[in-house]
Amino acid sequence: MYKETSNIQRIIAAVVAVVAGIYFVVWAPSQAMWTLKHALEAVMARLIPFDPDFYTAVPILGATFGIWMILLAFGGSLLLVVAVGIYKGNLQARAAGLGVAGIAAVAGMTMFIPWMVLIVSDYSQGPVSGISPPPADTSMTPPVLWIMVIGLLAYFTFLLMDKDSIKDKILKTVVYTAIGVVAGMVFMNAQHGVRYFAFIPEYQTESNSLKPLGNVYTNLDHYDAIALTTVSQKQMDNIEYGQEIDLVRKAMVKGKGEGKGKHKVDRLILKNQAPIYNPNTISLLLGGYGNYIASYLMVFLIPFVFLRKKWAYDALLMATVLSAIATFQNYFVRGSFEWAIGGFMSVGLLVFLLLPIFKKYLVETNEAEA
Repeated sequence: MYKETSNIQRIIAAVVAVVAGIYFVVWAPSQAMWTLKHALEAVMARLIPFDPDFYTAVPILGATFGIWMILLAFGGSLLLVVAVGIYKGNLQARAAGLGVAGIAAVAGMTMFIPWMVLIVSDYSQGPVSGISPPPADTSMTPPVLWIMVIGLLAYFTFLLMDKDSIKDKILKTVVYTAIGVVAGMVFMNAQHGVRYFAFIPEYQTESNSLKPLGNVYTNLDHYDAIALTTVSQKQMDNIEYGQEIDLVRKAMVKGKGEGKGKHKVDRLILKNQAPIYNPNTISLLLGGYGNYIASYLMVFLIPFVFLRKKWAYDALLMATVLSAIATFQNYFVRGSFEWAIGGFMSVGLLVFLLLPIFKKYLVETNEAEA
């Protein structure tokens, strides 16, 4: 009975569409821009001078925040256009509203996390020395938090304002929440993947000239991809090709004695004169740009699986499978647990999508069986 709505439900959904639409097109882009500028100022002034692998955050955040801002403006405009259709009970209009709200919720989440990583997090304890702690008056709640909150309120309004049973509404809430949460996590994995895929050390000191190693596809074959995350620009400039160095890893190992943790120290070669194939290149390409596509697909397919379209359900399965494989590949290559989290979340979503108890809310039963 998700296609059937009462008059009061249609009024509530239409009012939410108008209010959220005005917010998304008028205020949300400005809040996102304010957050972006402060995040970039912090990363350029506090982090990049000492930890050069942060420099790719500038173009990446500029591009992704810009895309979200434009999508929010268009989405808000669309909500105002379909508000009348939502009031009349048009299912396609309601699905469009659900899609816009899903975009806003994921956008708010993925714009909030960089604030926590670049502004709130304290990197002054190393292993890269020189980084100052965040200012004492740093706010934990940037304006983009409201984009996520209002997006979620609109999302569940359009999803649940119908005559479905309480049981159906609970199950719909579970599976549609899972799609949005995993889409956000996949997007953040993609941010990290592209950040390290595009990191070219030479661009830090000679950005106006092309160096022999200054290419994203050959760059990682000359450098230890993981080691670059713990070396300052000054240290990197003074290291010779083929020189072995004692490197402090960011990963912590369990200490002894009083149980205190300690940094892990490895002796390795950071810079290779001759290229040595590095699996980080393909894993970061798929875990970065591949996960971007997977994340956007998950979000953009929400209104179509809400309408029970078979092609949308298949495409959602495809995006989830790709994300699980690409993310776990990065976990095994790079050894960072954040990739394992993303991989397990993608696998969990895949299980949800395949279980009959949830599948019926995403695709018509007879089409799924066929």
